[in-house]
Amino acid sequence: MKSSRRMFGATLAAAGLALLAPVSMAQSVALKVAYETSDTHIKARTAKVFKDELEKAVRGRIDVQIFPNASLMPSRQEVSAAIQGQVQMVLPFVSFYEAVTPKAGVFTMPTLFRDYDHLDKAVAGPMGRSVYADLEAKGLKPVAFWHETPTYVFTSKKDVGRLEDLRGLKIRIYPSAALENTIRRFGANPTVVPGSEVYLALQNGAVDGAVTTPSFAQSLKLTDTLKFMVRVPLVLGGYIVTLNKGFYDGLPADMRQAVDAAAAAATAFNRRAIRDEVAAAEEAMRRAGVKIIDMADGEKARWMQAAEPVLEAQADAMKALISEARKAN
Repeated sequence: MKSSRRMFGATLAAAGLALLAPVSMAQSVALKVAYETSDTHIKARTAKVFKDELEKAVRGRIDVQIFPNASLMPSRQEVSAAIQGQVQMVLPFVSFYEAVTPKAGVFTMPTLFRDYDHLDKAVAGPMGRSVYADLEAKGLKPVAFWHETPTYVFTSKKDVGRLEDLRGLKIRIYPSAALENTIRRFGANPTVVPGSEVYLALQNGAVDGAVTTPSFAQSLKLTDTLKFMVRVPLVLGGYIVTLNKGFYDGLPADMRQAVDAAAAAATAFNRRAIRDEVAAAEEAMRRAGVKIIDMADGEKARWMQAAEPVLEAQADAMKALISEARKAN
């Protein structure tokens, strides 16, 4: 981790020299946006709103170029590429920012956020501001937080009726120390697999299941293999939308305002769409043959109790963020 942070610092310095000069208004500026999902995913549709709103406002001065399906780079490279200025804007899942600041791990603390309203309040409050300040210090300008459908445990072949049924299974996770520890406490073996590689990992049997979301599973056709979903919400997660800070700061003031306004419009769309997205994604999964498993209250409580020590074991700095998040509830 320390070597990763030194690398980020070095690349930031190099990128800053190249990107601090103000953008010329005499030519169109390319704003490349990289993400790993297909065009049908809520993240992609929200990004399309951002693109349309921004290009309408600046009238040709910014050309928003969207690269879905990890077509520009793998998702694990997005954050470092944005810091280096290789791409101007990224929308990775929150856990990918943990390589820049451990504080980002608060977003994936299991069972921490009650619902989307609670998460929004925490993002707008001291917890979110603390994470965003760290990202700015590393060369990233946060402009929005977009929701995703909740994160659940899916399995390919095993119908999970009890917590013990996960014992020994290899479960794909996204990068998150808290999630890794949670899955271990559930008795399973966590394996980090980037979003763009999950389909193949499931197809070739490298993993027996995945921690993912209904909309992500649907958009990447993971339901070809995943056939059981345990409806015990672990993480609400979401996407912190960031731009290379040198690029953002180098824009003329009116163009920065247009970027902020487009991000706000896209966020408003995302807030309106997320609840319908949850229902639609789950219905699509049922049609694809996925069994959605609703645990009895007592069994669900066992899962929650198994996850709670992960929060209690956090370092003091993370515990302070967890406390701020709970105050926002």
